[in-house]
Amino acid sequence: QLSPARALLSAPFWLGGPTMASDYTPAAEGIPQYFLPMLDDRDRNLKYHAAITAAIRQFKAEQRRPPRVLDVGVGTGMLSAICLEAGCASVTGLDTNETMCHLADLHLGKLRSRGGGSFQVVHCPGGKAPAWFAGRRFDMLVSEILGTLTTSESMLKYLTKYARAHLDVFVDEATGERRVYAVPQRTAQHYASYAFPRADLGPTLSAVLEATLEAAAGRFLPTNDGGLGLGLHLYPRERVGPRRTFYEEDYTRWPFSHSHAHSKPEPLQLHAPPGGRTSDFLYLGLLEWDVTLWGRGDGAVGLSNSLDGYEAFGASFPDGGRNGFARAAAWGFFAMRLPQPVPRATGAPKLQIARLNGQTSAKPKITVDGVEYHEVLDDPQPQLAMAADTALPAAYLRALAAAADGERGRGRRLLIVNDISCGAIAVQAAAWGWQVTVVSEERTVADAVAAARAAAAADA
Repeated sequence: QLSPARALLSAPFWLGGPTMASDYTPAAEGIPQYFLPMLDDRDRNLKYHAAITAAIRQFKAEQRRPPRVLDVGVGTGMLSAICLEAGCASVTGLDTNETMCHLADLHLGKLRSRGGGSFQVVHCPGGKAPAWFAGRRFDMLVSEILGTLTTSESMLKYLTKYARAHLDVFVDEATGERRVYAVPQRTAQHYASYAFPRADLGPTLSAVLEATLEAAAGRFLPTNDGGLGLGLHLYPRERVGPRRTFYEEDYTRWPFSHSHAHSKPEPLQLHAPPGGRTSDFLYLGLLEWDVTLWGRGDGAVGLSNSLDGYEAFGASFPDGGRNGFARAAAWGFFAMRLPQPVPRATGAPKLQIARLNGQTSAKPKITVDGVEYHEVLDDPQPQLAMAADTALPAAYLRALAAAADGERGRGRRLLIVNDISCGAIAVQAAAWGWQVTVVSEERTVADAVAAARAAAAADA
């Protein structure tokens, strides 16, 4: 039996977000890489702090006692710590991941000296609570099992399971509604189309991104560190066509509910932003979301995983750029390649979003111009970060020009081994007159170099 500290030191550390090649299955052990940027997401942490504090304050005012709280997916124990700080009577954290249970217990144990409510961390292998846990009752449920999608970690499925067995329902005497106290309260999943100017992406990134999207046709590409590793919020873009809300979940009443819209094929309204041609833009479909953690109207505490939401960090924090990087690394978006909007005899391309039930599936099924997206390409694509780095090839090219005594190429031969600029150095060197050969050990990098060179040839 390892102590919590020794157990953490011996735990595996694995990359990427939750595996979405199939519907979500919680990890049994290990520390997910995305936990680190998620904990560095100051906006997320402060929003959960405000929401849980308000929920416990409202419970005390309405029920005249502090709540017993159930934290589903306790993780590092952050939400449970907030509950204790806000004055709950007790908090019990559940998790399928034994490593994270050790970590939460270690973290929460440091709060004992501060007094307040009691806590307990319960390991639930395979999502099944131990037999002795049966019959335990709670007044409030808190959870942060969101992801790239609101459904990434099957939140509706697991919250319904534990609420049915353990959560008390409060009947509103005036309306007869079966109310529950839960954070979050509502989720909304959206689809949006964006046009990114190729000039702002740069020729190399534009070509490599387009080639990567085309190779993944029929599969969602996560933009977080487990996929593209690309902060799309850093690039100018314009939303084209309406933002469609296609799936929502409600945790304010029992039983919890979900709803779906936009199940019929609809025209994909793509166009060039004012002052540009369609060929000047790369078109992407992104899945974004908004969550109401607690409250209504102007007093609601909300969390947004959208490109516009990332930009708002700059107005909220002095280090807003860091917050954007943190959220892009942990969550990011699911991206789809959209057709280039050119006149066609068959009319505008169609978008269809099949009905989604968060109880049975973690992923939507979206058809764009006849191509169905449902599976996920859940492999890191390091060539995108390489292609996005413009400073590195510029430095190499300066060195190359100096090595050639300012004469650049003029028929000289250049061998590039493992081109980490994804073709940027090769293309410019060829334009200077070098005879260039590129050798790559990684197939993805070799394909990226080929895409960049093909795009440069087409431009020429």
